[in-house]
Amino acid sequence: MKSFSLIIPIYNEEEILEEQVGRLMEEIERVLPHAEYEIVLVENGSTDNSLKIAQKLASDYGQITLVKLQSPSYGQAFKEGLRYARFDHAFQFDIDFWDVEFIELSLLLLNRYDFVIGSKNLGKSIDKRPIGRKVISKLLEYFLKLYFGVPFSDTHGMKALKRRLVLPYIDEVQSQNHFFDSELLIMCHYLRYSFKELPVSLSEIRSTRFSFLIRLLETLKEFGKLITMKRLLIRYSYL
Repeated sequence: MKSFSLIIPIYNEEEILEEQVGRLMEEIERVLPHAEYEIVLVENGSTDNSLKIAQKLASDYGQITLVKLQSPSYGQAFKEGLRYARFDHAFQFDIDFWDVEFIELSLLLLNRYDFVIGSKNLGKSIDKRPIGRKVISKLLEYFLKLYFGVPFSDTHGMKALKRRLVLPYIDEVQSQNHFFDSELLIMCHYLRYSFKELPVSLSEIRSTRFSFLIRLLETLKEFGKLITMKRLLIRYSYL
């Protein structure tokens, strides 16, 4: 029997949370009817009714676990989700960006690779987001490849991994926000873990909650942090 954990950070998602979780569970039952799975919702500092909705979902469905954090932090939410996950094969999804067929294929690929990444930047991917967000994704791709020499083109969005491999290192990751997974994947590249990328189709089901300028400034700020940490990350090559 296939088993896996889905980790979904949630922050101010009251408009779509219940509907999206319902759709996700329906798709899992359709595509993977005999799978054993859990959904770990990590609520991190929402100011709307997301927590109440997540509590109701956890109460109604045995497959759903709720983890609550006091402050907004995408990275910390992913980290805590990994801690609470029950199964070794773990997936990171956003509530507005998931694909059950990605789960199905990744469960097979994890027999050969340590990480499977759903990349928006592959040639066969279909990215229907606004141009500003595409530009930021491309900037990040070029930076990671040129500066860190990584083999992957995307670190944000859907990914699958072997939980037992990353748990020993998650507390060493310095980034706490959206670059948590970037730093983690760079670290694991230097640890010589294996990666496989898959193309994805992406379109927004809601308007972005952050302006292009805010996202750009946050990206530049996190770029700076990663640049200063290159020496620290490279040390993992010698372990």
